[in-house]
Amino acid sequence: MRNLVNIVSGLALLASGSVLAQPFEEGQHYEKIGSPVSMPEDRVVVTDGFGYPCPACRRFLPFMDSWKEGQPDYVEVEHLPIALQPGWDLFARAYYTAEVMGIADETHEAMFKALHDERRQFRSFEDISGFYADYGVEASSFRNTSESFAVDAKLRQNRNDVRTYGIRSTPTVIVQGKWRVSPNGFGSYEEMLEVIEFLVEREAEALGLTDAGNETADAHKEVVEPEQADDNA
Repeated sequence: MRNLVNIVSGLALLASGSVLAQPFEEGQHYEKIGSPVSMPEDRVVVTDGFGYPCPACRRFLPFMDSWKEGQPDYVEVEHLPIALQPGWDLFARAYYTAEVMGIADETHEAMFKALHDERRQFRSFEDISGFYADYGVEASSFRNTSESFAVDAKLRQNRNDVRTYGIRSTPTVIVQGKWRVSPNGFGSYEEMLEVIEFLVEREAEALGLTDAGNETADAHKEVVEPEQADDNA
């Protein structure tokens, strides 16, 4: 009888968690990636697929930034530049060059503003290098770094990731290398971020990074341990 009570209590606890109470549906609100990318188990990685020339990405940026600020420490947001259109590859290379030079964070929003708010024209990589020269690096040094092995390696990984994730539009957000969320079908970016939040919470719970995840693990222990004790008896 004691075992039955523990089993029922454990199942009730599981049913009350966010994992089973799903307000969003796979295939409608988000898609599963065919070959998930392995991610760290001590955090949930949210990958922001963007293109600097993309107007929708510019509009999405403040929503994503605001959402990021409210996330717990175990949520890591990384950026993935996407070269969907001719010429976008220059901006992807520029992003990774800025990352290698340690100025990606401070220049990320600024590049969006330069393109979409200030209407600056970047017709060549030399023009782009001139933009980054405003952030403490020489334009010639920026161009030289853009041709380095480190940047080329990041671009090769980028192409692999974009292909694996199946990204065909921007903005697109990938959660924990498993789930793809795009704005198609949503009425607002807030709705899109609600789905992202749902997936983040589900992954965090599965990894035991939240109180709910710890309670679920404890419930499993309560179900299993008494049965093991009886077997030993």
